[in-house]
Amino acid sequence: MDYGYQLLRHVLQQVFGNLREAAQLTLFLFLAPFIGFVLLGFGAMTGGAMPDAGAAGGAVLGALVLLVFAIIAYCWAAVGWHRYVLLEETANGIVPAWRRDRVISYLGRAFVVGIVVFLAAMGGGLVIALAVMITGSAGIAILLGIGLVLGASWVATRIGLVLPAAALGERMTLSESWAATRPVSSQILLPLVVIALAVAIIGQILVLIFGQTVTVEGFGVPQEQVVLSIPGQILNGIVSWLQILVNLALMTTLYGNLIQGRQLN
Repeated sequence: MDYGYQLLRHVLQQVFGNLREAAQLTLFLFLAPFIGFVLLGFGAMTGGAMPDAGAAGGAVLGALVLLVFAIIAYCWAAVGWHRYVLLEETANGIVPAWRRDRVISYLGRAFVVGIVVFLAAMGGGLVIALAVMITGSAGIAILLGIGLVLGASWVATRIGLVLPAAALGERMTLSESWAATRPVSSQILLPLVVIALAVAIIGQILVLIFGQTVTVEGFGVPQEQVVLSIPGQILNGIVSWLQILVNLALMTTLYGNLIQGRQLN
C-alpha cells in the first residue's frame, strides 16, 4: 500500500478517532484566543463603522495581549497533543498538564521552523515574481502561488519533526529531521494536498452559507468586502482547529514512524 495513503489514513484516524480527547486537550486553548479576537472586532462584521481613536487604541492593545496569550496557548496545546499521542498523557480538566520547559522549548523550535519556512517562501516568491514578469501570465502566477504554498507546507513538515521531539524533551536538529524524512519526502505530498483541498472546499462552503457583503472604508474609498457572520467565524475557528490538529498529527505520525519505529495502521 502506498505510504502516502497509509500516512493520510493514520493521521485522520489519529485525530477523528480521538476527537473527544483532542477536544479536551486543545479546544479551549485554541478557541479562547480566537473568540477573544472576534469579540474585539478583529475579523467580525462591523458594517463599515469605524471606531473612535480611543476605542481603536484599546482594541489594538487588547489584541497584542491576546496575541501573546494565543502563542503560549497554542504551544501548550500542541505539546499536550503530541504527548497524548506518543505517551498517552491525558489532560487535567480542559487543558493538558502545564510543562513550562517543554512549552518554551517548543516555542523556540517553532520559531526557528517558521524562520526557515519564511526564508524558503521568500526565495520561492522571488522566483515566481521573475516568472510572472517574463511570461505576463496570471494563470501561471496562480499555479506557481499554489505550488509555493504547498512547497512551504512540505518544507515545514520535513523539518517539523523537531516539534514532537521538543514536546517529548528529546534533542533533534532541523538537519536530522530533514534527513529522517528524506526516504518518504515525495509521499508526504499526498496528505498535504488532500488536507489543503479539504480545508479550501469547506472554507468556500462557509462563505456561501455565512458570507455577507459589507461596505468598509479603505484609504477613504468605500469598498465592498465579503465577511463571515459571527456563527460563520466560530465554525471557521473550529475548522481551523481541526486543520491544526491534523497538521500536528502528521508530524507526530512521522516522528512515531520514522524516529520511534512505530507501525502505521
